[in-house]
Amino acid sequence: MPAPYTPKHVVPRIVGVDVARGLALLGMFSVHVFGAFDEAGSATPAWMFAGGRSSATFAVTAGIGLAFTTGGRRPATGRPATVAVAARAGVIALIGLLLGFASRAADLDVDVILAFYALLFLLAIPLLGLGPRTLAGLSLTLAVGAPFAVHALRGVLPEPAFDGDPTLLDVLTDPLGLLSDLLVHGDYPVLAWTAYLCAGLAVGRLDLTARKVAPRLLGGGLALVAGIWLLSDLVLFRYDGLRHLWRAEFPGASRAEALWDSPDGTTWWALLSRAPHATTPFDMLLTLGSAAAILGGALLLTRSALLTRALTPLAAAGSMPLTLYAAHVLLLATGALSGSPELLYAVMTTGALLFALSWRHVGRGPLETVVAGAARRCREAVTPPRPPEPVTDPARLSRHTE
Repeated sequence: MPAPYTPKHVVPRIVGVDVARGLALLGMFSVHVFGAFDEAGSATPAWMFAGGRSSATFAVTAGIGLAFTTGGRRPATGRPATVAVAARAGVIALIGLLLGFASRAADLDVDVILAFYALLFLLAIPLLGLGPRTLAGLSLTLAVGAPFAVHALRGVLPEPAFDGDPTLLDVLTDPLGLLSDLLVHGDYPVLAWTAYLCAGLAVGRLDLTARKVAPRLLGGGLALVAGIWLLSDLVLFRYDGLRHLWRAEFPGASRAEALWDSPDGTTWWALLSRAPHATTPFDMLLTLGSAAAILGGALLLTRSALLTRALTPLAAAGSMPLTLYAAHVLLLATGALSGSPELLYAVMTTGALLFALSWRHVGRGPLETVVAGAARRCREAVTPPRPPEPVTDPARLSRHTE
């Protein structure tokens, strides 16, 4: 049975998970700085290597973190756990919607992910008591089936009235549009992205210190990527799927765009795409495999004390992703160094690593402290007080009976 929720059920940090999260963070930075396509219309290296994979790994590690804060291998459920997770989701949503003002004012092409994460956390509450096998099966089922549901519902649910990232104002002026944006219309449709969170919860319910877990994650992830890539090659090139996709979704565009850009989803042919953020079965399974492989590789590397020390800056950044993610959005919104993407990326990554290294001696990242504090206070508010311990010492017992 799931254990009752207590603070003791929070799992200690695992360096390999922080390293994987740090890699995902730097990958997201690169995609936001360099964009998807260059002036010649070719996909940038950042988009080919980090596009979709970094945000998926970020989501999977978010699921791992959620598993750690709700008991790890001994899932904790009940009202205190529910309230704590809901509080985390509320604060993360607030931060994301506030960042939306900066993103929209600067007309950034960033697509702030935090509001989507908040809804993912809320939808994960009923799943907290499930075991790793059930969660893994649910993750794969959603990765294959949810893209079809997202495609169908995009024609049913209303499109949001706002353009760009959602803001706190949209909660009041367009609540239905905001909900449909988070569920199906946005770049991280929660209906499908729950697959990543389920995968993270499944991994977080395992003993990540066991010697067999990391190689299985690495090998299984690489096998999934290789298998799905070969299958998509057959569909796209041998059986002419790319030509149908090209004609239906990318009229007048180049072959590179048809292969690497996410389709608008106006036809069912869009589901053949394997492009980053296409939200198709190929895209979901490829990025799930990539996230598993990255995580497994990071866990293996951090078994070495020497490599662990070398990866300390990356692990430090991965321990405070919310703070660094918010900071990079604000930096992009200023427009500083926008004409020099290489320099901007160097400044952004160096600044993030140095800040994380310096701040880790203080404790959690600033925004992580806010989120954890809100969750703790809400949890404590609904946790029933412990009954007084029975008096067993004879001397104390005699005093109680006098």
